[in-house]
Amino acid sequence: MLKPTKMTKVVIAGTKDQIEPTISILHKLNVLHITDFSKETEDFKIGRPLKTASKFSEHLLSLRAISNQLGLKESEPGKLTKVELSSDIDEKITNLQKEVSSRFDELRNIESRLKEKEDLLSSVKPFFGLPLSLESYTGYETLKVYTGYIDIDLESRVKKITSNFELFSGEYEKRKIFVLFIPKAFETEVQKLLQEERTYVEIKVPQLKGNPPVIVDELTKEITGLKEKYSLIKTELDKLKEEYSEFIIATDEHLSIETQKSEAPLKFATSPNAFIIDGWVPSNKFDEIEAELHKNTGGKVYLTKIVEDVNEKEVPIELENPTVAKPFELLINTFSTPRYGEIDPSLFLFVTYPLFYALMLGDVGYGIIVTALGLGLMRKFKSGGLNAIALILLIAGVLSTIFGVIYGEFFGFPIFDIESNGQFEPGILGAGPSIAGIHLPVHRLGEVKPLLILCFAIGIFHVLLGYAIGFRNQVIEHGLKHAIYAKGSWMMILIGGVTIIAKVMPAMMSKSPIQTGDTILVTGTVVAIIGLILLIKGEGFISILELPTLLSNILSYSRILAIGLSSAGIALAVNKIAMNLFIEPGGILMGKGILVALAGVVVLFIGHVINLLLGILGPGLHSLRLQYVEFFTKFYEGGGVKYLPFGHKRKFTEE
Repeated sequence: MLKPTKMTKVVIAGTKDQIEPTISILHKLNVLHITDFSKETEDFKIGRPLKTASKFSEHLLSLRAISNQLGLKESEPGKLTKVELSSDIDEKITNLQKEVSSRFDELRNIESRLKEKEDLLSSVKPFFGLPLSLESYTGYETLKVYTGYIDIDLESRVKKITSNFELFSGEYEKRKIFVLFIPKAFETEVQKLLQEERTYVEIKVPQLKGNPPVIVDELTKEITGLKEKYSLIKTELDKLKEEYSEFIIATDEHLSIETQKSEAPLKFATSPNAFIIDGWVPSNKFDEIEAELHKNTGGKVYLTKIVEDVNEKEVPIELENPTVAKPFELLINTFSTPRYGEIDPSLFLFVTYPLFYALMLGDVGYGIIVTALGLGLMRKFKSGGLNAIALILLIAGVLSTIFGVIYGEFFGFPIFDIESNGQFEPGILGAGPSIAGIHLPVHRLGEVKPLLILCFAIGIFHVLLGYAIGFRNQVIEHGLKHAIYAKGSWMMILIGGVTIIAKVMPAMMSKSPIQTGDTILVTGTVVAIIGLILLIKGEGFISILELPTLLSNILSYSRILAIGLSSAGIALAVNKIAMNLFIEPGGILMGKGILVALAGVVVLFIGHVINLLLGILGPGLHSLRLQYVEFFTKFYEGGGVKYLPFGHKRKFTEE
């Protein structure tokens, strides 16, 4: 807790004939973080994959291609249990690939033919409106044929050019369609006439023979037959998916493990007769690995601790936190994995992140929805990043509900009676109770000043905590003197500055004289000046330029109140607008009619949905900003390497 798991650097060495059993043991134990060997020497080269690597990789690729074609997802068969794989995996994969590929080829062929037939059908249908067979439109040496849609009296226009023509017209889908036969001698003039007519749309004559109704009937039958065949093949593929889903998922896991094991020597140093593995293991696992290697290799493989000074950036990091704080490791790793000697801030985020979130959202209605959202996501995602986000949402939602009770807000409606600016507003539950001397509700819109002071107090404590952790890190890395210059000076400036402001500000606001002899004021001033001197001595005179940053860091915490007020204000505005539509000024329910009342329901629903979305995103992002920018910058460097043990946690197969 607060520090990553203690790690021990190890070297494993053995003869070449023991490399495969060693890989199997290490993979099964799943605790060794292997350091890749990269600097080849005359004696040691980077190892080569085992002979089985190529075969396993090919099968894995084939299997994943089949899985993609069948649209199989790992989470789909939730009933999957551990599966024992038979020895004929190779044959099964080959046969399954043939079956799936042949059907998919047939599907693609049908899709292509379907498109071709449907295009033909679309091109023939317009000629329903004309009394000619399709071969009548082509094959003339002296005649030019025009076909298309047009909305004018074409016959009268053509007669002005020539009386030697033949025109057929009809209608298709409520549009006028025509075919015009004219001697080629008049082609240019007729072409110009049609081009100048904006309602003219040319129709291409399909290269078919026969009457359009007969052709359409034949095409329709062909399309129906192709669709039935398509549907039949899809059904066959669905059956294959259902029949082989367990086999595919289990085999995928098995082949992934075998491929990982076969390619492991690429990380080792090898000579013609021996191999060496560099890596890290959790210190409390060293004895277990040593015992297993000795037991399974007959003492032919040796495990040794390396006791030497190491660069902390090279040590893999395994975060160690209580279960409730585990989800917040996601926020740490998203920023940067801590280095080996650093404090892991996951536990602090477990407290402050949902607290800031709840202080901003603080509404019973919204809090319950966020809690339900977290629970829903937890049920859907049992592990991984989305499960961590769900747990964070759940904790933030519960706290938001509690702060909703303190603020006395339920979707912006008052839970308890409130009086603001001389106006009384009844609450849903009447008068609020008093808890620990605090009378509920703490009305956000009416108690801005004390809540703002609370936000600054939280900010001062949060930033001081960051400096305190930074002080500890500096003592360990560079000694006490450096820590006093680098972090202690800032702590003294902050404490002294806050003391001065706390004493001077009230006097300035009340326009009363400042008590310069006040002991607390004098002490605060001395502390701030000593801190400033230490800062200049340690960091140089230019470090004074960073003083405004400290002030901006503290002021930044006012966003907790600002975001909360904006959310409460939007909810209040939505409620007021909706209520005005429900109830007219005279106080008559639905006095403006049912339609206006329904409009009020729509406004209420949409308004709160939008406010809820803003309420989920805004507090989440701003709380994260306060952690990353205001808190982490006081102590956190990160840049560590994540601990990735060589192994695999089996979900669908057994050893």
